[in-house]
Amino acid sequence: MKRNFEARLAAVVSMGLVASAVAFAVPASAANGKTTLSASNGTVNVNQVLTATYVDYNADTNCDDESGVVSFDFQISRGADLGTIAGTCTPVSNGSTTPVATWTATMNWTPTANGSFTITTYATQQLLGGNNTVGQASKKVSIAAAAPSGAPSKPQNLKVTGVSTNAVSLNWNAPSSSGGSAVSGYIVKWAGPTSGQITVQATNANVGTLSAGSSYTFSVSAANAQGWSDWVSVTQNTANAPTPAPVQQQVLNGPMWTGGGPKVKSGTWKTFNDTANLDTNAGREAQLSATGRSSSVKSVSFRYVGDQAQVRAVLRPGAKKGTFTLVEFSPVVPGFTAMRVTRTIKVVK
Repeated sequence: MKRNFEARLAAVVSMGLVASAVAFAVPASAANGKTTLSASNGTVNVNQVLTATYVDYNADTNCDDESGVVSFDFQISRGADLGTIAGTCTPVSNGSTTPVATWTATMNWTPTANGSFTITTYATQQLLGGNNTVGQASKKVSIAAAAPSGAPSKPQNLKVTGVSTNAVSLNWNAPSSSGGSAVSGYIVKWAGPTSGQITVQATNANVGTLSAGSSYTFSVSAANAQGWSDWVSVTQNTANAPTPAPVQQQVLNGPMWTGGGPKVKSGTWKTFNDTANLDTNAGREAQLSATGRSSSVKSVSFRYVGDQAQVRAVLRPGAKKGTFTLVEFSPVVPGFTAMRVTRTIKVVK
């Protein structure tokens, strides 16, 4: 009777041990944890750090009691497999019901092309039977083209927008690439009968002080902190100077005196000229004035009576004679030079 009880007890214990072994052999699954992946947008040829984590919600009380190391395989869309990294387990913390273990691994990735990529990590753990993959996570990132370096590319579409006898206006578009830093301005130079160089901030310039009717080559370069771009050039002739109109000397039709020639009596009005004779061949009437009076001449006056011009000179008290210079003047008019005629007039008592 006792032997039968012991046999039955041994059978029960044996069955418990088998059940316990079976329980330890049950593989983990994605339902037992959560896999995450951290990755950022980046630039070609600039290193990216990819970080994968796996949080095991069915963990033992410390990392040494875990079923096996969690490793992470990193794969990039378009066929790149970066390899597998073993994770590091952080100390286990006791939650309200179940201890939690966190596995972490990082992988370096240097993109060699720009565009959109999907990064995927697969978390695996060596288990007793079943699928060793315990989770996976993916992240989409955008990789920009490598930042340019050095001087900017050359300006685009340089053209002439205006021409005069002594100036040429230019316009262009900014470079397609600013290089390693922002474009700080443009250098404009020219060569021809004269040469020079200026710096401007805008994409246009007006180059002046040029020679009329001459060929000039204008060149533009973009500049930044690293240097100057290649030059772009355009050749343009300045406009020809206008041909001046023929210039003639104005000529008086007169003069004509009425009696006595170039002599006047002090205090008496004398007809100097018919106003028709004061007209020049430019169709202008000459202006009358008196200069160079001798000290004995007190005053000289002019007036018009009908079509006649008259002059009156007055001697100072006690003076018996004197002189003054009669000036006939017509200013410049289109096609004609100025006219100035002078003659000495005597004044007598």
